[in-house]
Amino acid sequence: MAPRIVIHVLALMLLSSWTQAAELVVDQAAPADGDGSAAKPFKTIGEAVKIASGGDTITVRASVYAESVALSQSGTAEQPTVLRAVPGQRVIVSGFVSITGWQPYRDEVYTTTVDWPARDLFVGYRMQPVSRWPDLNSPWRQVSEIDANAGTLRDGQGLTGDKLLEPVAAKPAGARLYLYVKAGNTFSEAPFSGLDLAAGTLATPDPRRLGSLRGEGNRYQLTNHVDLICKPGEWAYEPLDEKRTRLYFRPRDPADLSHTQARRPDQRLVYVGHWRDTVAHVRVEGLEVTGCRGMGIQVGNTDHATVAGCIVHNNGGNGIAVRRTAFTTVTGNVVFANGSGVSVCSSHDAVVENNEVASNMVDGIVVAGNVTGKPDGEPTTKDVIVRRNYVHHHLLLGHPDNCQTYRGVANLTLEDNVFLWGGQALMTEETDRSTIRNCAILGTAAYAVIFGHGNASDWIVENTTLGLGGWGSISMTAKGYQLRNNLFFQNTLGLAETAVSDYNLYAPAWESQPMCLVSKPKWQTFQDPAQVAAAIGQETHSLRADPLFRNTPTRQAIMVWRDENTLDRLFVRQAGAPKPTDGFAMGDNLEINGDGILRRVTAVAADTLTFAPPLPALPLREAILWNWKDAKSCTLDLRPREGSPALKAGQAGRQAGCTLDLPAFQRGDFDADGRRDLPELPDDVKAAWPNPNALVLPVGGA
Repeated sequence: MAPRIVIHVLALMLLSSWTQAAELVVDQAAPADGDGSAAKPFKTIGEAVKIASGGDTITVRASVYAESVALSQSGTAEQPTVLRAVPGQRVIVSGFVSITGWQPYRDEVYTTTVDWPARDLFVGYRMQPVSRWPDLNSPWRQVSEIDANAGTLRDGQGLTGDKLLEPVAAKPAGARLYLYVKAGNTFSEAPFSGLDLAAGTLATPDPRRLGSLRGEGNRYQLTNHVDLICKPGEWAYEPLDEKRTRLYFRPRDPADLSHTQARRPDQRLVYVGHWRDTVAHVRVEGLEVTGCRGMGIQVGNTDHATVAGCIVHNNGGNGIAVRRTAFTTVTGNVVFANGSGVSVCSSHDAVVENNEVASNMVDGIVVAGNVTGKPDGEPTTKDVIVRRNYVHHHLLLGHPDNCQTYRGVANLTLEDNVFLWGGQALMTEETDRSTIRNCAILGTAAYAVIFGHGNASDWIVENTTLGLGGWGSISMTAKGYQLRNNLFFQNTLGLAETAVSDYNLYAPAWESQPMCLVSKPKWQTFQDPAQVAAAIGQETHSLRADPLFRNTPTRQAIMVWRDENTLDRLFVRQAGAPKPTDGFAMGDNLEINGDGILRRVTAVAADTLTFAPPLPALPLREAILWNWKDAKSCTLDLRPREGSPALKAGQAGRQAGCTLDLPAFQRGDFDADGRRDLPELPDDVKAAWPNPNALVLPVGGA
C-alpha cells in the first residue's frame, strides 16, 4: 500500500501546484524575450494577459503602455484575477499617438501629415482649441433661417465684410459647423460644404443634421479650417483620404511641437469582461488610463469586478463604463476630462464610492437601465449605491448633470456625496424607490434636483443640504416623495401635492423670498412653516432660520447667454429675486464657476455685474456666480457654527442638513482623517486639469 499512498500524495501536490496563483510581471523597459518573472518581465501587458490564468496577478512596472488590454480570466472570491500597477509607480495605459514631422506652413502655422484619422490635438495632456469663427471671446452667430431640405442655414447678421471667411468660401476643406440647438438646449456638429457670402448662407452635405434647429435662438460657429487659425494654440485638420490626415497648428511656443499628440480612435483601452461568457472576480488597480477616443475602462458582463485607485482622464467616451454586471465596485478613482465620468448601466448591486468625478464634457455619474431604448433590450438597473463621492463641474455640453439616472432604475441610494457646480446636480427619469441621504447639493444652473418627466416616483430625501439652484432646489413631477431633516438654502421649494415633508430648515436668500410653493388647493406661496402646515398639513415642525454655516456664499446668480457679455461684464438672472442683481454690491468678492478666484465687483446695474480681474474667456451657455461678500476664502464649508438652529432642527433634535466636511472632500479625504483617499496626481496631469472659465471644446458636438 505504501507506493499507492506516495503516488496519491504526489498527485495532490501536483494538483496544488497547478492551481496556485502566479504573479506575472510586466516592464516596458525589459527585452522582448521575457517570461513574466520578476527577473525576466514581459515587455507588454498583452503578453501577460495572453498567458494568465484565473486568479493570477499581473503586476505592471512604471512606464507608458501604448496598447489596449482585455482581461477576461475569471478568478475566485478568495483569489481574484488582478491587473495592477506596482504600488507607488506610474503606469500609463495610453491611446495617445505622438505627432512628428512638423514643417513651416505660413507665418507661425506648422503642418504635418499622419497616416491615421486624427481628430484632436494635445500638447502633453492639454487639449488644444480647434480654430473657430467667431472665436470663443466673441458672440456665437445667430441662425435666422433653416432650409433643412436644401441643407442650408442663414446667418442672422450676414456674412459680407469679414475677410477671414473669403478663403473658407474659396476652399471649404475640412471645415465643420458647430451648432447650438435651442429646442433641446444641446450642442451638435455637422459637416460643412460651403458658404455663400453674398446670400449669407452656409451649407451642409447632411441636411438631417439641421432637422433639430426649430424655432428661434439657435446659434452656430464655423470650425476647423486652416485659414481660421488666428491665435496661438489653435489648430485644424483636413482629411486627405480614409486614413491620412493633414494637421495644421500654431503653437504657443515652438517647443510645443515636440510634445504634440492625438488620441487613437480605439473603442476602449482597458476592457474587463467578455462579450459572451460572464467573467467573475477581477480587479484593476492603480492604472492611469488616458488618450482613447472611446472609453477609458469598460467593465462588461462581469460578476464581482472592481476598479480601484485609477486615474482616468482625457478619453472621448466614458472614463469608466460599467454595463451588464453584478456586484461591481468602482472605488478610489479620479475621473476627469472624459466625455462623461462613470456610468453604470443594466447592472445590479453596484457600488460607486470614494471617487472624484469632475470636469467631464457631459455628465459626471450616470446610472441607467435599458440604454438601448428597445423593449426588453437590456435589464433595468437596481440596488446601486453611490456614496462618498466628490462630483463637480459638469457644466458643458449635452444636458450636463453631476449625476443622471434614466431608463429604468430602482433602489438607488445616493449617500454622503458632495455635488457642486453642475447644470443640474441630479437629473432623474424612470427612477423609482430611491434615496438621497446626507448629501451636499449646491450650485446649479437649473434645479438642484429634478425628479423629472412625471415618472421618477417614491423618493426619500433626508438629512441633505440643497440649495443655490438656478431655478430652485427640487422639481417634483411624479408622486410619493418623503422629505425630512433637510436644509434648503436660498431656494423656494416647490412642494408636490403627494409629498410628505417635515423637520426641515429653510434659509431663504432674502426676507421676502417664499419658503414653499404649492399647486393645490391652488397655486400659492408661503413664507413660513406655520402657513404651510395650516394650508396643506406639511412642515409642522420645520423652521425658517439662518443656519449659520461656517463659510458659504451669500447669493448666487446665473449668467444669461447674451451677445453683449464681455470678459468683465455678464448679464445675470436670479429665480424670483426682486431684480437680477439683487444681493450684489460694489466691492463684493465674486467667484465664477467655482474656479477658486475671488474677483472684485466694480459695478452693479439692474441686470449686469462688472468685475475685475476679467475672465480668461467668455463662459459657454451659462455660468454660476457666487457672492462671497467680504470673505477671504471661497472654500465652501456647510458645517453649522455653534448656536446654529440647524444643529437641532431635525427630527428628535438631530441636525438638519448634511454633516459632511466639505473642505476634506475637496482635498480627497472622504473620511476626514487627514489623509488623502485618492491617488496623487502627477504634475503634468495637474497642469492639464480643465479651467472651468477657459474651456477647450472638442471638435465634435455632444
